[in-house]
Amino acid sequence: MIGRLIRWLIVFPLLGLLLYVGYPFLLRTMGRYLITEDRLQKAEAIAILAGDGGVARTLEAVRLYQDGYAPRIILTHQRLPKGYEALARLGMTVPEERNIQWMVLKATRVPTAAVLQVNERSDSTASEMAHLVRLLKEHRISTVILVTDRSHSTRARKILARASCGTITIISRPTRYDTFDPEGWWHSRIDAKEVLFEYQKLLDYLVQTVSAGLTGWLRGGNAPTVSAEATVW
Repeated sequence: MIGRLIRWLIVFPLLGLLLYVGYPFLLRTMGRYLITEDRLQKAEAIAILAGDGGVARTLEAVRLYQDGYAPRIILTHQRLPKGYEALARLGMTVPEERNIQWMVLKATRVPTAAVLQVNERSDSTASEMAHLVRLLKEHRISTVILVTDRSHSTRARKILARASCGTITIISRPTRYDTFDPEGWWHSRIDAKEVLFEYQKLLDYLVQTVSAGLTGWLRGGNAPTVSAEATVW
């Protein structure tokens, strides 16, 4: 009994020391995993994912366009935020994200002819990617630079790769105007919320992928395509 107590008195402080020393490394690893940034190379188009209000991601796409990385910019389309329909009924007009994106593009002198637009509104990253893939195939675009926020880049790349069945070459490019810090995200309430949100959605993505694969295996055929509406923003 005394020997066991002595062992626990030794083990618990050691475990505490390991956690104290190791947790910054683990937390940094969690933050870094969320960011996927590929080596920049020329592509056929730059796709801006919706959801940041229309500024930081659009500015990144403009920089890439001006630097000659692609001749076209693609705008996806998100659902209207809550309350917008009520504003319309009141006779008020407030710019939405697509309008702000066009303000940025026009102010930076990006030609209208260089911009492609996804017309369908998306209520999830998965449905956004499904709409994007259809537009890419329609215009025979096989290489795209994917612009989004830093903490969203890993999941976004995975979903686009799945939606395109590997037929599109994806170059992930998180916007340089995003302040997310993978090295110390736990010190920022905003960054911490991003990390928790992304890992929740990554878990959802993993569950859907495994479930689809298992269903296909049980049926003795190919895994069915996961519904584009299944994954939320």
